[in-house]
Amino acid sequence: MGNKKLSRKGFLKNLAGVAAKEPEVLSDVPPTEPDPLFKKYARKSLGPRRYSQQIEVPNPGGPGPETTARVGNVTSGLNPYAGPLTVWDAAHLLRRVGFGVKKSDLDAVMALTPSAAVDSFLVVNAPSNPSPTPVNHYNNSAVDSSGVVLGNSWTTTNLSYATGSNDGTVNSHRQNSLIAWSWGLCLNENTTIREKMTLFWYHFIPVNFDDVRGMQNNSSTMCHDYMALLRANALGNFKTLIKAIAKSPAMLVYLSNQYSTASVPNENFARELMELFTLGKVPTQNYTEPDIIAASKVFSGWRVPSFVAAYPFNPGFNSAYHNQTNKVFSQFFGPNPTNTIVNQAGAAGANEFDIFFDMLFTQQQDTIAKYICRRLYRFFVYYDIDANVEANVIVPLANFLVTSNWEMGPVVAKLLKSEHFYDMANKGVMIKSPIDLIAGLIRTFNVNTTAVATTNPQVVNQYAIWQYFQSYALNNMEQGYGLVPNVSGWKAYYQEPMFYQNWINSYSIQKRASLLTAFISGFPTGGLTIKIDAVTFVQQWPNATVQDPDLLIDVLIQYMLPIDLPAQYKTDTKVQTLLAGQVTNNYWTTAWNNYIANPTTANLNTVKTRLNSLLTTLLQLAEFQLM
Repeated sequence: MGNKKLSRKGFLKNLAGVAAKEPEVLSDVPPTEPDPLFKKYARKSLGPRRYSQQIEVPNPGGPGPETTARVGNVTSGLNPYAGPLTVWDAAHLLRRVGFGVKKSDLDAVMALTPSAAVDSFLVVNAPSNPSPTPVNHYNNSAVDSSGVVLGNSWTTTNLSYATGSNDGTVNSHRQNSLIAWSWGLCLNENTTIREKMTLFWYHFIPVNFDDVRGMQNNSSTMCHDYMALLRANALGNFKTLIKAIAKSPAMLVYLSNQYSTASVPNENFARELMELFTLGKVPTQNYTEPDIIAASKVFSGWRVPSFVAAYPFNPGFNSAYHNQTNKVFSQFFGPNPTNTIVNQAGAAGANEFDIFFDMLFTQQQDTIAKYICRRLYRFFVYYDIDANVEANVIVPLANFLVTSNWEMGPVVAKLLKSEHFYDMANKGVMIKSPIDLIAGLIRTFNVNTTAVATTNPQVVNQYAIWQYFQSYALNNMEQGYGLVPNVSGWKAYYQEPMFYQNWINSYSIQKRASLLTAFISGFPTGGLTIKIDAVTFVQQWPNATVQDPDLLIDVLIQYMLPIDLPAQYKTDTKVQTLLAGQVTNNYWTTAWNNYIANPTTANLNTVKTRLNSLLTTLLQLAEFQLM
């Protein structure tokens, strides 16, 4: 039937420029034709969503764009999902609201109804594991310059306030401590949406830790306070949160309201508040340039009195820096005279802050609510918001947000409990972010990342391990915790037309592939070898499952991939890995049972080699990059 198409196994190798040694033949396409999922990654225009598990390869010589075919129409909405919670459904929920699919977590979710399963994730407690706050890991011989002992929290101790100076080196170490500890939270969280929601708010309304550090002393305590604010309000009231953000030291510095004066109000925060944090510019822009100027006058005067005083910072209103004019807004903010904030002199000028936000959330409630829901949808569901999604999901969800008085918890619950969330059209269509890829893999495979004391104390090694993942994700895959590229956040969640495809390029995909391979072979960091223990991993399941190669592959696919694979591909994979090229299941069953009965080094190595081969094959599939 003509030329043949390479299997999915060659996806990452082809993308990295490495030819597969013996590519399997699966269908009739020229051998140079890339995997259809790579076509999706490489597409440079907004294309249609894939609406079935079938991957349709277009005829290269036929009419129309060479994209995955659209099958059907998505009309599901916010009605509660009434079907049984399958393994695929439960794994889908776990990947979207957390990181990876731990067997213990999936077992717990499978015992619940779909509604109860979501509710179990929406219990948001303060961090406790690995610790309530980041700690001093950076000075293992003595206390740091502010007196914080190794292993103790630094988050409520500003540096060198007594002399009015700042220890920039320790401040930088503290920033790294905050970032590393944040990775520790992602890796050690229980079944809670807390860290995913914190990342949602952070990418939506971000501050760049490096930028804040370059602008003011004690940036580390400021940035910790900012993340703590997002975390504590992860499912709280949006109006309350955005007002608190506007007065937070980190945001005052990052978007320059700290440097606003009465005669020259700084417009940075006012502009981003409207364009990025509340109103947006698409599909229409419901504000004007004079609105930005008027809002900047309202915010003038809010600042931190000192960045080298004892913690806390105590931001407040200083009337000497407040613009003393009436603030007149456009008709988007109501008819005259309700769109005018009359100047309040002296300390009363602080009242203008609440007056403005009340006006904003009253006059623009529909625009704000739809904008937030679109951002929420693109973070947790999918980027493509067509007419059906807008009508059946965004509009009713936005109305619910308004009637819920801006409380986010009920809105998130409604979205995650909906038929639309579990629609097949929304499974396996989101390219994993670097944090999702790394943290999800570690959690799924129960990879040991708990450091031990060597020549360094345990806490020093532990933070080195977490910092390794941050460095790898930032330097190789373009996502670093606390280091958004700009005030818009990470491009994958907002930049049309590519959205999630921004995570994939010819460099980052090679680094993704290299890291996945490294998890199989093992790599040292922080005095520990980071490695998937394939034998221990599969022993989570009953021996009857593990000794049957067909059952074992089925269960591993459910945990590792968002959608099932064709039966023939599973058979080919079984033969090449677990059966070591043979054709009968007994070749694996005998090897496994021999190991269980007599776990000698030779028997262990036999099953370990085959299991590592199987895991490597599945990890290298394009589908593993999706969730």
